[in-house]
Amino acid sequence: MTDPDLQDLADLWKEPDAAEQEGFEAMARKARLRGRILAYLDFAAVAIILGGSILGIFLTPGAVTMLAAIALIAITIIVTRKRRQIKQMTRTLDTASRQAFIETSISNATANLRRTKLSLAFFPIGVAIALFYKMAVRTGGHTERMLGSFIEWVQTPRGLLTLIVLSLLFAWGVRTLSRTRRELERLGELRAVYEEEARHEDGGDGL
Repeated sequence: MTDPDLQDLADLWKEPDAAEQEGFEAMARKARLRGRILAYLDFAAVAIILGGSILGIFLTPGAVTMLAAIALIAITIIVTRKRRQIKQMTRTLDTASRQAFIETSISNATANLRRTKLSLAFFPIGVAIALFYKMAVRTGGHTERMLGSFIEWVQTPRGLLTLIVLSLLFAWGVRTLSRTRRELERLGELRAVYEEEARHEDGGDGL
């Protein structure tokens, strides 16, 4: 959830039961849509990486190029599979009650945090392999020319733009990590408030 979503969740508690339930349903639909979009983006990225790697093998055949392509494909599959496994461990947002919605929101946020950490951990490795693969294709697999080719490429507009985009992607991942941690903290605070309210209500009913 975003910060506005969390504020909306807190504000819903002041609404009548019917309005609260409708709000939960709307937030759940929004979260599911966001999840589907991210899944499609993951699929598109994997398809592009796999397609480009296989094409590179055919365009520049050779042991070094093939090794780099296989390494890139392998790390892509490993990370993608692990991300999907973590995602499948989360439950669908449960809107049956306030408590159920908060608990499942925490479960999903925790999974998002794990996926983001996984992506950031493998990002430098993936970039290094991808650049090695690109230089292998540029030099026809001649390893002794790769460093010079990289220095030459990085000074071109395309090379600079690629490095800028990669830096922005990493920064976006760090921002997502920080935002997800704040989301978990906020959800924990909301759960504590709910539990405190529930205890007061139970105590009031017993009087």
